[in-house]
Amino acid sequence: MNIVVQIYMMVCVILLVFDIGFLIVKNARNQRFYPRMPRFEKRVGEEIEQKNTTGEFSAGWLDSVRERCRKTKYLLALQGVLEVKPYARDWFREVVYSLLFEYRKKSDYEQAYYAYVVSALGYERARISSYFASEFLSFLKSGSLYTFSNTMAAVYEFGDLCILMNAIDVVDERAGFYHKKLFVDGLLSARVDKKELAAALMEQYDRYSDFTKECILEYFRFAEVDAGDFCRRVIILEPKGSQVRYTAIRYFLKYPDEKAKGMFADMLRSREEGGWVEEMLAIQGLGRWQEKEIRDLMKSHITSENWYVRVNALEYLKNSGMDEQEIAEIIGLEDPYTNEALVYQYREDPVMSDYIGRLIEEQKNRSKEEEN
Repeated sequence: MNIVVQIYMMVCVILLVFDIGFLIVKNARNQRFYPRMPRFEKRVGEEIEQKNTTGEFSAGWLDSVRERCRKTKYLLALQGVLEVKPYARDWFREVVYSLLFEYRKKSDYEQAYYAYVVSALGYERARISSYFASEFLSFLKSGSLYTFSNTMAAVYEFGDLCILMNAIDVVDERAGFYHKKLFVDGLLSARVDKKELAAALMEQYDRYSDFTKECILEYFRFAEVDAGDFCRRVIILEPKGSQVRYTAIRYFLKYPDEKAKGMFADMLRSREEGGWVEEMLAIQGLGRWQEKEIRDLMKSHITSENWYVRVNALEYLKNSGMDEQEIAEIIGLEDPYTNEALVYQYREDPVMSDYIGRLIEEQKNRSKEEEN
């Protein structure tokens, strides 16, 4: 027993030493990568106040800031002050821009910081320089995801459609390097006219990779772009089973219309042609229509071999007011997989769950009697 206690105490001591060592190393790294520059920060604050009062910085001071900010720690210190005094960002814009070639030679880590500072300068009142933007896009060639993401964050802030389209070309070339969700969220946040962006993306759509096509279609869906006819064209041209085709179909789950209703019904009638994913999407897309023809289509899919198709078809029938007689008819099909999906659909309804359980049990008993 004493040996067990000693081992336990030794393990606790080792863990304590590890935690202390981890905190020391972490603090040392923070001091190295996030050093405080109180004197520099104070001077920047004083010069900003002077500029506010007199309209001018001290003679030659801005040049000294440019020289100091060639070191990343000073650039970060400057950014820290500008976060507190955002009204002063325009006064330092050219200083940051002039450092582009300097930081392009630095490590990925420092490039990522530079791209972040550029993204945080604010572009509501200032139009981005075309020359600077074209050179800045070279950061998208970085092997660092942080540099790439921060550069794209700046592009979204620039508010220039031409620059954004050029950046999208680079994203397309490096398909898969940039996460799809980050790309779509970035397009949604971009400070450009949504209709102009949608038109430009539609015009260039056919030359993009499947990765970019999926992201564009997702953007249309979340940005509430009127792209119904465009998505129908995509569905017609894309092969069955294509992820791009599925993404175009999902557009109509959010924006259903009469044409989409007919398309979804045809998908369910064709059965195996589009595979189970299309069947599931079609069932979800028909959720708002409660016609007899649609109900009959759903009933024909409750015995599907695929779980998701069965469950979604039964969910439609449940939401459309399926009564006890219809439930009894489904159980009468004697399909154990359909019964399993039925139990799943009514798992949170104790009354119907008991009713379904009794019917299934009675069915099992009858089957045993018939076997005997």
